[in-house]
Amino acid sequence: ADVHAYEYEDGPSPDMDNVTFDLTRNHSSPWNSFILSFLLREFQARCVQEAWPIKKNDDYIEEALHERYKRLRTLWKNARPKLTAKGLMETPAEQEAWLVEENLLQGKESRQATRRRNVGIKYSRRKAILDHIVATKSEVPDDDLRSWQWLQRLINSLGEHGMSSEESSVENGIENVLRVKRMEWRRNIDKELDIIDLQQILDKDIF
Repeated sequence: ADVHAYEYEDGPSPDMDNVTFDLTRNHSSPWNSFILSFLLREFQARCVQEAWPIKKNDDYIEEALHERYKRLRTLWKNARPKLTAKGLMETPAEQEAWLVEENLLQGKESRQATRRRNVGIKYSRRKAILDHIVATKSEVPDDDLRSWQWLQRLINSLGEHGMSSEESSVENGIENVLRVKRMEWRRNIDKELDIIDLQQILDKDIF
């Protein structure tokens, strides 16, 4: 009623002490545009008042606000009851069930992405450590040079996907638990990898 009155009957503008978007429409509707313009002005005013070290122009902030609104609207749409295969509206229990399932799926995808990033970081760090050690020991041949060269070849052969990663899970619906996930096709070389990782601790000023 308030939205219709504002847009078609010269009613009052949105109450900015109790901001409520019209999620049935996109960001360019008169009601939503008024709110987003207000938020833009508030953001820029606070930027000046608090002397933020980085200032963005209005176009940048406006685009960011539009993207945030789009995400909010998508979440709202996804949370609305849907028609079942029988043409009936979902019950609250059915809606809760698929929302929980979707949340679990998103959590799994997020954990997989995190594991991939962690594995890449591990490989890059171990490779850098070995490259440095082998290069240093090659300048003045050391007794254990061949051992480090063997470790270097091993890591290069295994590649990024040969590194272990931490796999998280939820136990009792409360606690996040991290476990090392080993590659089934790879023999246990934890001791060798620990030797490499130990160098980062011993020579933390270098690595």
